[in-house]
Amino acid sequence: MKKLLRIYFDSSLILRVTVALVLGIIVGLIGGQAAADWLAPFGDLLLRLLKFLIVPIVLFTLMVGINQAQLGSMGRMGRKLFGYYVATSALAIIVGLAVATLFEPGTGLSLDENAEIDVPDNPGIAQVLLAIVPDNIFTAFTEVNLLGIIFTAFVFGIALLKLRASKTHGELGEHLYRTVEGLNQITLKVMTGVLQYVPIGVFAIVAETVGKQGVATILSLGNMVAVLYVALAVQLVLYCVLMKVFGVGLGGFSERRAPPWRRLSPPKAAPVRCR
Repeated sequence: MKKLLRIYFDSSLILRVTVALVLGIIVGLIGGQAAADWLAPFGDLLLRLLKFLIVPIVLFTLMVGINQAQLGSMGRMGRKLFGYYVATSALAIIVGLAVATLFEPGTGLSLDENAEIDVPDNPGIAQVLLAIVPDNIFTAFTEVNLLGIIFTAFVFGIALLKLRASKTHGELGEHLYRTVEGLNQITLKVMTGVLQYVPIGVFAIVAETVGKQGVATILSLGNMVAVLYVALAVQLVLYCVLMKVFGVGLGGFSERRAPPWRRLSPPKAAPVRCR
């Protein structure tokens, strides 16, 4: 048993997820509805764990990232970051819509007969911008309002950066920053543990889906995965073209380097002289 666990933890996450995907398809086809009902809680647990980590990851990571910059360059960096975010999001949406229109993924999938779908109304640009600012900070966290959490992290991150730069409260700001940085490291440790459970959750979700919807689901899921990779390939090519246009070299992004501990040469032993 220990040997199997060691093999499991030593293998790469991509390999484990791939094996879990294949096993989930096989178990779903053989077990059917019974397997789907039995494995459903394991898939729900993965989704709960991922939701459990959204708030601390976004909050602490952004606050630590903001405090690694200089106070005077925050405005310029913020404008560039916002422009980059808007441009890349628009490009991703265009590529996704074009590829989805061409291949029509999801054909053959069906929703549960008892499922209810609520189509929200178009709120308009003004309401979308106002929704970024949460009217209650705790509500933003409990309802997982991602834009509200990002706004909260940005505001408190800048406030912490100014507190560290002040003469009267600089020491207090440094203590608070170390606390936030420690919480960020704890969150990353928890996320590392959750990633070990991801293959099990993927196995349960795939087995449940295939057990409920049958063979047609496999073909539809395969179509959706293929469309995803096509869209990623198209977006990667577009990014490479844009980098070439703006004079950014591709070598720095594609170069594979050894880890620092492998690049360091071992110390040489001092020669022994015999008399």
